[in-house]
Amino acid sequence: MNHKKYIIISGLNLRDNNRGTAALGYGAISFLQQRENLKEGTILLNIRCYKNFLKSCNRKCKEEILSVNSITWHRKTIGIFIIEWWLLRKLGILLPWSQTAKLLKSVEYVAAINGGDGFSDIYGTDTFHSRLLETWIALKMNIPVIQLPQTLGPFQLQRNYDEARYILSHSKTVYVRDDKFTPELKKMGIKNELTKDLSAYMQPEPWNIDIKPNSVGINVSGLAYSNGFRTLAGQFDAYPELIDRLICHFRDKGHTIYLIPHSYNYEIPEPNNDDMVACKAAYDKLKDKSNVIFVDKDLISPQVKYVISKMSFFIGTRMHANFASIYSGVPLFGLAYSYKFEGAFNANGLDGKNQTAMIIGIKEKDINGIIEKVEKTYQKYSFGNL
Repeated sequence: MNHKKYIIISGLNLRDNNRGTAALGYGAISFLQQRENLKEGTILLNIRCYKNFLKSCNRKCKEEILSVNSITWHRKTIGIFIIEWWLLRKLGILLPWSQTAKLLKSVEYVAAINGGDGFSDIYGTDTFHSRLLETWIALKMNIPVIQLPQTLGPFQLQRNYDEARYILSHSKTVYVRDDKFTPELKKMGIKNELTKDLSAYMQPEPWNIDIKPNSVGINVSGLAYSNGFRTLAGQFDAYPELIDRLICHFRDKGHTIYLIPHSYNYEIPEPNNDDMVACKAAYDKLKDKSNVIFVDKDLISPQVKYVISKMSFFIGTRMHANFASIYSGVPLFGLAYSYKFEGAFNANGLDGKNQTAMIIGIKEKDINGIIEKVEKTYQKYSFGNL
C-alpha cells in the first residue's frame, strides 16, 4: 500500500490514439489496486519535458479528473525544463528549489507501461527512448520503479540492450505478459513475474450499437495497410489484398463482418498508422459491401473492447485488439508483425504457433496459406456450420 501523496504511471493516457495503449492505462490502475499498491485518494502525477521556458503554460500545473471503474482519480501534469532534465540525466543534479524537485520527494513509485511492447527498439531507438523519461527520472532520484506487465525486447542495437539491462536491473519489480524475453532475463539475473496483459483488467463499456448474431470482427491495421510506417515500411505489400480476401471468405460463409479500428485519431489521422483510415480503405475497396459494417465512430478503449467482445470470431493485427478478444473469451486468429504475438497467445493458454501467422514480408503468393491457417482455427472452434 502506498503512503506518499503521489504515484507516477508512466505512459498513462486514456485518450491515446492507440486504444490498446489507452487500455493499458485503464488496466494499470486496476492492476495496482489489486496488488494493493494504489489506494483511492492518491494523486496520479505526470511529467513532461519542455524546451521553451518563456511560455507560462509550460510552467503551470495541469489538473484533470479521470474516471476508471466508477472511481474518480485526480491527475496532475507538471513540466520539467529540458536543461533541468539534462542536469539530472547527465550529472544527477536536480535544482532543489524547483517545483519538480519538491513534488518528486512525495512520489511513492513510478510504474512503467512502456506502451505494452515499447520496451524494445523494434519501432526504432527514438521511440524506445521516448517512453523512458519518467523511468530515468525515478532512477536518478532513487524512486522505486515497477515494470508493469508487458513484452520486453527484442533489441536490435547493443547499446539499447545495455540500457534496457540497466533499467531492468534497477527496477524494484518486473512483470511480464509473456516468456519471449525470459532467456535474456535469466542471463541478466533479473527476477520477474508472469501475469496477464494490463488490458485484461479493463472492463468493456456497452454503448448503442446493434451487433448481428454470429458476426466476425476484423481489425485492419493502419500500420500494415499503409505499408509506410517507419522501420516497417515496405514489409506489408500484400496486406490489403489479404484483408480483402478475408472479408470475402467469411462473408461467403454467411457472417456479417465488422471492420474494427483499434488505433486511430478520429479528427486528425496519424500518417501511415491509422486504423480508421485503413478500415475505410478496405471498406471502399469492396465491390460488394453487403453484410460488411465499418465501425466509423470515435470510441474509447472500453467501448472498442465491448464491440470485440460481441464477435463470434475475431481476426486482429493490432496486438491489443487481439488481447480484447482473448480476455473477452472470443475465438481469434492473429496477423502478426512481431514475435510478441506467438508468445502472448501462448501465455494466455492459446496455440500461438497455429493461431497466428507472420505477415512481415507478406507477398500475394502467401495469402492462400494464411487464409487456410485462419480457416483451421475457425473450424477448431466449431464455427464451420454457422
